[in-house]
Amino acid sequence: MGKKVGFSIILILSFVLAVSAIVRYFILDPVEGNAIIISEGLEMFKMENQLWNIALYIHIITAALPLVIGPFLFIKKWRNRHLQLHRNFGKIYVITILISSIVGIYLSFYAHGGFLAKLGFFGLSLAWLYTTFKAYKYIRNKQQAMHEEWMYRSFAVTFAALTFRVWTALVGYSLDNFTAGYVAAIWLSWVGNLVAVELWIRFKHRKKTKISGNVSV
Repeated sequence: MGKKVGFSIILILSFVLAVSAIVRYFILDPVEGNAIIISEGLEMFKMENQLWNIALYIHIITAALPLVIGPFLFIKKWRNRHLQLHRNFGKIYVITILISSIVGIYLSFYAHGGFLAKLGFFGLSLAWLYTTFKAYKYIRNKQQAMHEEWMYRSFAVTFAALTFRVWTALVGYSLDNFTAGYVAAIWLSWVGNLVAVELWIRFKHRKKTKISGNVSV
């Protein structure tokens, strides 16, 4: 029951964030939508740099897809019943992250908040690319268990799209210095997610080992 509730929450949050990003930038006026952020110093969101604009729109689309697709890849019953669909979704997940992370590296050089902010977004893009590549590599080598572990890590970085906004609201707007809070939110969003998922993976390993030990006895 708890797993189903957790999955439902993640799926709903992922879907809402993906749709809201599409609406915000493709339907509404992104300049008006980012008025508060622009007033805090994020000049690029005035949407005056054409190349940056194109990169941002590509990043939004390619980040939204794995955010929505990702949760379904972890449903074992659905995977077993629709293996080919699972594989197709997996291919879309990997390809879109490949594109989005590379574009994200470019966008990181224009991040608000100075060197630490740029480094934070740069690190996020590299972590996203690396964890997804590892997951892909292991499934190509038919190492299912390792593939699943790295997929958890990959989606933890994917989910940083949401946790970044949560941390920005909690830290960025709660401090007198928005920039300092914004930079902290960048690092907390993906490093925090990776730490959390790593602890969860280790907990699962300990639980399996304990169960195996009890059965053998």
